[in-house]
Amino acid sequence: MYPTLFGFIDTYSVLMLLGVVACFGYLELFWRKKGIKKKQMYAIEINGCISIVAGLVTAILTQNLYDFIEKGSAYKWTWAMTFYGGIIGGVICFLLVYFLYQRKKDGPFLHTALKIAPACITIAHGFGRVGCFFAGCCYGAETDAWYGIVLDGVKVIPTNLFEAIFLILLSLVLLFLAMKWETDYSLAIYAIVYGIFRFLIEYLRGDHRGSFIPGITPSQFWSILAIIGGLAYLGYLLFKKVKFNQKQEKIAE
Repeated sequence: MYPTLFGFIDTYSVLMLLGVVACFGYLELFWRKKGIKKKQMYAIEINGCISIVAGLVTAILTQNLYDFIEKGSAYKWTWAMTFYGGIIGGVICFLLVYFLYQRKKDGPFLHTALKIAPACITIAHGFGRVGCFFAGCCYGAETDAWYGIVLDGVKVIPTNLFEAIFLILLSLVLLFLAMKWETDYSLAIYAIVYGIFRFLIEYLRGDHRGSFIPGITPSQFWSILAIIGGLAYLGYLLFKKVKFNQKQEKIAE
């Protein structure tokens, strides 16, 4: 049972809602600063709402898949969620809606959206991790260190708070990159940096992480793929930039 505010408001849900509000706040800042067409701004926000719902569904389904693989006949349905399952489902949904419907109706805007999307994802995720702290989930291993917190009578590492702080700071960096430089590298930076962080912090977690591949947690598996994907995308962007510069030099000659 999640803790409540005023005896009836679910704290975890409140933090998740605040994360969504912050996410769309980032979008508004970006669109207004860069003068994006309102038609495209509304299209991306509508798609974002649809993708958030899809992400929540796939986050729950993925966690249940992990539980089924691990427990077999002893498996029971749970409403627990896993971040990577949610982000993968949300991204797939966003791309499907964009390519099957919005690109033709509202014009191409995916390239622009990719500049700000990582910042939006990380700020929402950061608030969600604060919600995890209040809900008593995603906690760390037992510790005697000064930074430990007491959970159910046991002092543990507050990995949920550590990750929340990291994500909020990362979101600010990504927002700066999008607003100031309009860099194409934001998505690659996010995938690589968060993948590395998540892979390492899994070693500090004390809650049950699930069973997927022997020797690593499910989140570490997806983190490895995120890092590889981020490096591949970064390499693609750098190669594309080199080819463009070579083309410009030939034209100048």
